[in-house]
Amino acid sequence: MTHNAYTYEAYGVHTDVLKKTTLPIPEIGEGDVLIKVQASAINPVDFKIMEGFIKDWPQSFPIIPGWDVAGTIEKTNSKDFQVGDEVFSYTRPAFDMTEEHPECSSEAIGTLDGTHAGYVAVKAWKVAKKPNSASIEEAAAVPLAALTAYQALHDKAGISEGKTVLIVAASGGVGSFAVGLAKEAGATVIGTCSARNFDYVKGLGASDVRDYNEEDYLKGIEADIVFDCAGGKSTTEALAVLKPDGIIVSIVEFGIADIAQKADRKGVAFLVQPTGDQLRTIGKLIDDGKVKIPNITTMPFDNIQ
Repeated sequence: MTHNAYTYEAYGVHTDVLKKTTLPIPEIGEGDVLIKVQASAINPVDFKIMEGFIKDWPQSFPIIPGWDVAGTIEKTNSKDFQVGDEVFSYTRPAFDMTEEHPECSSEAIGTLDGTHAGYVAVKAWKVAKKPNSASIEEAAAVPLAALTAYQALHDKAGISEGKTVLIVAASGGVGSFAVGLAKEAGATVIGTCSARNFDYVKGLGASDVRDYNEEDYLKGIEADIVFDCAGGKSTTEALAVLKPDGIIVSIVEFGIADIAQKADRKGVAFLVQPTGDQLRTIGKLIDDGKVKIPNITTMPFDNIQ
């Protein structure tokens, strides 16, 4: 049996290297599920890998891009899922999680984990049942962005009730989820974005929104936590309003620890990890109306290229 998939066999821009092809449907091993893909999402990391900017992660050609998926269970070797279950997942190879998941020691970026395809085989611990209130397309847009925001705020920053959180680039995919997750944690949420996105970010749960195009736009802020989704000048500006005992977490400035140390502050950068448990937590928050799914744009599978 075969399925359609997008692959590339050399680094380059997607219009040059991405091709639609036919491949065998993946086989599943112990603890795996086979997901029939109904929707997948495109993220900036997909292009960074495709264009050869992240060659130090284990990978081999051909590569199927995409790590966000929503669909139905076609086959299962897990007691946690049944055929027909509607699920969503962040399928990234867990090459950096071998202590917790030694069975993933050989996982690498290639044709087994990519979601821009008809089917994808995934370790069941990376999978969760999709939120009931979300469409299949909305569910596919959740995993990478929402997990990134959740892990930044909870696992890295230690968010708690009463903290003041500054979210840099709050109208983006990750930042949008961070606004709702921070508010749900009981924090005071301040977001930065352009003026045209003020209403959108406030609607996600921010109590204060600042226009990064204005001078002194962060005046008066004293943040316990800065979540940096922008990098560059915005990182430096946000660091200046971080409390001495605060923390800045960045997903774009991987030298943030050194940058923050020069300002006598604490900084952490990290790579988001797959986890079905946290997806279940996020899914419940979505179903309970406590976290909103950001605006999404959809396209047919045949238009990905």
